[in-house]
Amino acid sequence: MTRIKYVVAALALSILAFEVVRQVGKERVPVALRESTPTPFSVPPTEQSKESWFTDVSDAVHLDFVQAVGPFGTHFMPEINGSGGALFDCDRDGDLDLFLVNLGKSPNASRDFPPDVNLSHRLYRQQANGVFLDETKSFGLSKTAGSLGKTQLGNGCAIGDVNNDGFPDIYITNYGPDQLYVNQAGTQFVDVTTASGLGWADWGTAAAFFDYDRDGWLDLIVVNYCADPRYDHSIACGFTKGTVSYCGPQKFETTIDRLYRNEGAASIENGVPKFTDVTEATGLGTKTTYGLGLAICDFDGNKWPDVFIANDMGENRLWMNQGNGTFLEEAMERGVALNGDGVKQGCMGVACADFDHDSDFDLLVTNLVTEGATLYENAGNGFFMDKSQSADLFRLTRRHTGWGVAWVDLDLDGTLDLPMVNGFVVPDGSMFPPHGEDTFQNKVVEVANEEGFLKRYHDKNQLLLGNAKGTYSDQSNFAGEFTRSANSTRGLIFGDVDQDGDIDLITTAIGDRARMYRNELPRHGHWLKVDCRLPVSGRDAIGATVCIRTDKGSWTSQIAPSTSFLSSNEACIHFGLGNVERIERIEVDWPDGTSEIFPGVLVDQRVSLIQGTSASNSNH
Repeated sequence: MTRIKYVVAALALSILAFEVVRQVGKERVPVALRESTPTPFSVPPTEQSKESWFTDVSDAVHLDFVQAVGPFGTHFMPEINGSGGALFDCDRDGDLDLFLVNLGKSPNASRDFPPDVNLSHRLYRQQANGVFLDETKSFGLSKTAGSLGKTQLGNGCAIGDVNNDGFPDIYITNYGPDQLYVNQAGTQFVDVTTASGLGWADWGTAAAFFDYDRDGWLDLIVVNYCADPRYDHSIACGFTKGTVSYCGPQKFETTIDRLYRNEGAASIENGVPKFTDVTEATGLGTKTTYGLGLAICDFDGNKWPDVFIANDMGENRLWMNQGNGTFLEEAMERGVALNGDGVKQGCMGVACADFDHDSDFDLLVTNLVTEGATLYENAGNGFFMDKSQSADLFRLTRRHTGWGVAWVDLDLDGTLDLPMVNGFVVPDGSMFPPHGEDTFQNKVVEVANEEGFLKRYHDKNQLLLGNAKGTYSDQSNFAGEFTRSANSTRGLIFGDVDQDGDIDLITTAIGDRARMYRNELPRHGHWLKVDCRLPVSGRDAIGATVCIRTDKGSWTSQIAPSTSFLSSNEACIHFGLGNVERIERIEVDWPDGTSEIFPGVLVDQRVSLIQGTSASNSNH
């Protein structure tokens, strides 16, 4: 009888999943103000219309990256997760450059890629005219495998200046040993994985640089997904003797996420610092995960960075920094382990921002179809409540499987918006439950049409615009090329690529081109961009919290580039300000715990703040 009930329930869930999927188918000075001069890339259209809110400029800027994945047939699990990338200024010339991570050939694939398929990661440097030049080879990033000589298939990346020389370095997470590339004064990257003591061979997904012990040197956290010593994740799941698809993480072993301490100046040899694995010493080894998403923020306001990890089909983790070199995992008691109904979700991407303007940081997590995105509102001191329903996010997102996400003010009206990229993990029309089927099927599928195989996993992106009431409206129909076509999109990278004061978007997709979308939304206000840099080296002050005070309220944000999904975003704070015309003062809490107040500035500018250069600073 119990078995009959199970079968009936499973069938009902399968029918629901099918219906949902079917419906979806249809330089440095203390304070420097710089006028932003748009490049030709950012010349606005002659007529502003809703249909041109986002324009695909990939061809115009010479962005030709295509993600190499497969060949399909073995259901190698990393294929369905895709890979990400980063927007950062690799040569410190003032323009944003683009690094894109490539996955590569699946280890047990029976076929080869066509000879013209590029398997390397790609580095595109932005030129003065706004066009991107592929300089992967000249910068030493064209290898498809690192110095460790083992299987390495790219997943995500983190950007940070590990040796405090002022130039950002690249950490790549892999299926297989990760890699650290140190920047040689903006001219080349060198693989220093072995010399640095890094390169653990877990399945790394998200990663972030942050100064957890506030010693002035960037440490590193790497989120790991799941382990499979039996099949090495080349195994399908599906109905017995029937259709198969990719397995969910619950079929495999959980892992632990790893924290590496940067040993700083005394450890540096040939420009490379040593890293020590402090996972156990800090407490992070006490909980296992199916980790995909990551956000580093000071959630309780004590000026120590905390760590949120989104788990796919497991309880999320919230590691609260105790300020003594250790962390305590408090996700359950603080309200972010599960959704508001007490249910585990298939979590992927993460956004972190002060969406409700109360000066603390809230969380948003993208999830599997039927679950909807989850908004965790920080009620103060790092305790959260699920506000997905009241913000109308559940209704708007439940028919999609979400990945990359950004909490940014796209139209400059003073409220944060939500561009989200989507793509399914089970094939359309397969009658699979949303989380997949738990029966291993050790068989290889003959895939004659790669495009057709992948198309069954396609979904459309979304654009949700926020309002002053804290709710969202779906404006996807007016978002132009960003939402027009369905795809298996995974990474969403954001930043002001053309330096015109608004946020542009870049997406990555499984087996398809990366796309760059120019933001052409009608502007409903002013903006301010804030760079925070440390003295001497001038490196980005990752972890700095900035509050701007105006006669119409305050806005708070943090330099925390490693959000969204497998990606790193522009390490600059962007504020949309509505009708605010002047900032009265800028308050900065620096990563080392000190605070400063900088004088007011006019809006529609980019401001560079250097620690220790204001008239007012204090220690806490």
